[in-house]
Amino acid sequence: MADQRLQTVVVTGIGLVTGLGGTRESTWAALKDGGNALRRLDGLVPEGVLPWAGAPWFDDGGIAPECGGDPALSLLLRSAHEALTDAGLGRRTPDGPPSYDPERVATLAGLSKGCLQSLARRRRDNDWISAAAAGSRWPDHYWPNAGALAISRSADLRGPCLAPVAACATGLVAALQAADLIRRGACDIALAGAGDASLDPLVLGAFQKMGVLARGDGAPSRALRPWDRRRSGFLVGEGAAVLVLERADHARERGAVPYVEFAGGAFGADGYHETSQNPDPSGLADLIARALVRARTEPSEIDLANVHGTATPSNDPLECRALRLALGAHAENVSCTANKSQIGHLLGAAGAAELAIACLSVRDGIVPPTLNLDDPDPACDLDATPHVGRRRSIRAALKLSIGFGGHLAAAVVRRIDGESRAR
Repeated sequence: MADQRLQTVVVTGIGLVTGLGGTRESTWAALKDGGNALRRLDGLVPEGVLPWAGAPWFDDGGIAPECGGDPALSLLLRSAHEALTDAGLGRRTPDGPPSYDPERVATLAGLSKGCLQSLARRRRDNDWISAAAAGSRWPDHYWPNAGALAISRSADLRGPCLAPVAACATGLVAALQAADLIRRGACDIALAGAGDASLDPLVLGAFQKMGVLARGDGAPSRALRPWDRRRSGFLVGEGAAVLVLERADHARERGAVPYVEFAGGAFGADGYHETSQNPDPSGLADLIARALVRARTEPSEIDLANVHGTATPSNDPLECRALRLALGAHAENVSCTANKSQIGHLLGAAGAAELAIACLSVRDGIVPPTLNLDDPDPACDLDATPHVGRRRSIRAALKLSIGFGGHLAAAVVRRIDGESRAR
């Protein structure tokens, strides 16, 4: 077998659920057309405490019964099933041999905070005592690994089953670890992603206390303003994304057509503070540089940067300065996009959802817009694609994720000329 370090990894399936749409293509259509899922959530928290919140789950099918009533788990399973079908890896039938070995398919899926709403509901209903009296077991869908277990069980996948937890970088870290497993020869295919449903008063109140939520002084659709001089923070959204990563020669053997090459990346930590980011951009710039080296990509090949873009005072200029340090003079030629302005901050699922969007951007040659960028901050002086998306040829896209606690991740996806699927 060829050296596993040189194995090419491709993306052959994508599942995506956001406030803009319940499927990959419905989300993508709304996103590139400038859609906005952010709206008021009346009644979730006491009036005057938190007047704004993010995009609720786009619910056109209800919560799957096997998810124990938890929306985060249901979102994740829904996106996983879409990704499996998209990649041609649906449930095996006894009528013929499968095109893949289930022992060689890994699952890496994070829930970041576990099934938070199920736990909160049981707490509010004071259901602990009655459950204990009945001798009820602790439901396995409460654990942070519930998503990975649910996906592997539902699709009968028997390869490595892992549940990364890296705050808001969870989804991107899952994809990076999945690619590493494939390159090491531990599996041929890996499902990687994350889901999050954190529209809970406890979470929103904590974020408000930290001062990272957008001010509620206007329309919800205008509140989240990445890279804008008047930005004041993010709004919480809900959603999930799962990507099917696969060894390129394995995909060709079974006739799968990839979206992009998952060229590589890097993850690390800034070791600075529990919730505050290191204002020195050199650490993030070094991470980007390592990601480019591991992806065998020159800075001059990056045409798109899908940034973390939380619209907090510290995050946006940090990313912009880090991109300038890492990409040099070529940074002036890069189109940036901040998807949170349209779908909200999906927290643990943000990295996976925005990675999926980066893959679709490369596929179609479209840079989605950054909404509400009316008055650009001079400290954020790169092209952020304000208001309206644009067409451009994208050879390679860089995705950045930054999580509370100092989690850092960067990944590069590349166009596969002549082979990748067209819209």
